[in-house]
Amino acid sequence: MSRILDTTPFVSYFIDNVLTKLQKMAEPTNALKKFNNLLQTGEITAKEKDLFHYVLSAYGTHEFSTKQLEKDYKNVAYATIRNFVLKLESKGILSSQKYGSRVRYRLQ
Repeated sequence: MSRILDTTPFVSYFIDNVLTKLQKMAEPTNALKKFNNLLQTGEITAKEKDLFHYVLSAYGTHEFSTKQLEKDYKNVAYATIRNFVLKLESKGILSSQKYGSRVRYRLQ
């Protein structure tokens, strides 16, 4: 009798029923739809479009601060980043969470 346990069925079940559902839950589809609507109406500049794509790829649904975005992105002044997050927050694309005197943002 072999003492080797075949875990293939468990791994397959886990990928199909757990992992893919978790990945779908983490996708900011609502934020993408709202952003694309703003893009089509011309309310988003080319620089804001690049910043949004960077936020989407670098942070996904995780929180970030304006200082962190300024440090990571490097091509934009802090004032531009601040205006960007405030604009997207007012449009319902970003949400903010205050931690004392610090504010962190995330895609909705």
